[in-house]
Amino acid sequence: MSTEVYHEVVRALPHKFRVMRMYRYGLKELINWSQNRHHWYPRAHALREEFETNKAETDRVKMQKMVEHGEDLLARFRHWEPVIRPEAVGGSAYSVNPSQPTKMKALVNWDLLDPYKRGDWM
Repeated sequence: MSTEVYHEVVRALPHKFRVMRMYRYGLKELINWSQNRHHWYPRAHALREEFETNKAETDRVKMQKMVEHGEDLLARFRHWEPVIRPEAVGGSAYSVNPSQPTKMKALVNWDLLDPYKRGDWM
């Protein structure tokens, strides 16, 4: 999906969903820019306060401008190397220890059954 089509899909969402999406992705971007959770908490609190101060806005034109400005800020400050959970796709521990198949019956030791591979020990 091209970026133009993606942005058109996002712009077609209702206002409530655009704001919720912007807040959620804002928190995720703050995690990317923070060294650890202790640096993230005050930044997340400041982001929440900013959303809460503009919560009571009723002017539709001003609300639209604020949402577009917030989405532009979110796109501009996107981290170039986002934090990925280790077990998620693309993470450092993805598929390191995969779970074993549940329908596996038995592992046959073909070395014991093959007469040409038998050594002196048998």
